Amino acid sequence: MPGCSIRAVWVLNNAGNVVFSRRFPVVERQWRIACKKEEQKLDEGKLVSSLSSRLPTDGEITQGFIDRKQRDGSVSGYGIRIASSQKGSDSWVDDPITRHVISLQLDQNVESAPPFLLWPLVLHIKGQYCILVLPLVEPYHLMMYEKICQRDDCGNPNEVKKNSFPGESLSSLLLDLPCITGYDRRNNF
Repeated sequence: MPGCSIRAVWVLNNAGNVVFSRRFPVVERQWRIACKKEEQKLDEGKLVSSLSSRLPTDGEITQGFIDRKQRDGSVSGYGIRIASSQKGSDSWVDDPITRHVISLQLDQNVESAPPFLLWPLVLHIKGQYCILVLPLVEPYHLMMYEKICQRDDCGNPNEVKKNSFPGESLSSLLLDLPCITGYDRRNNF
């Protein structure tokens, strides 16, 4: 998926309610196709992932954003790890870029369906509004983020687990996302 495409945009007011949203069906179709391909690879390897090919409703975004604010609080809501940070939250990741690139853990409205992760959401706060932009990324990048943000050493640039692959860090992952950096290093050598 070269370049930068946007799956959806949401504008939330200071109460956390969606006041504007826009979805891009052509890009969503690309995401669904990429998810199907990745799920086929996972089925062959008997691996499990929480990939979701659907886009959340405005109500789910509202609930996910409110839950994130309550879970992470005001300090850790800006990506700063504190003693009460939960593993996998944006504050657990504790990286300066996560103050602008966040994730939302969303419950599916279906009984027994596991929650899914919506990432990367680019967050911009302007006045009393929060603007969330969901760019198109490879499903592989989302699964890699899920794996990285669960590690104890996540967000610590000086420590990397001995069993991790080179480039298996948040910084390396973000550098691979042209939708975040504006630069596709794979195509610009």
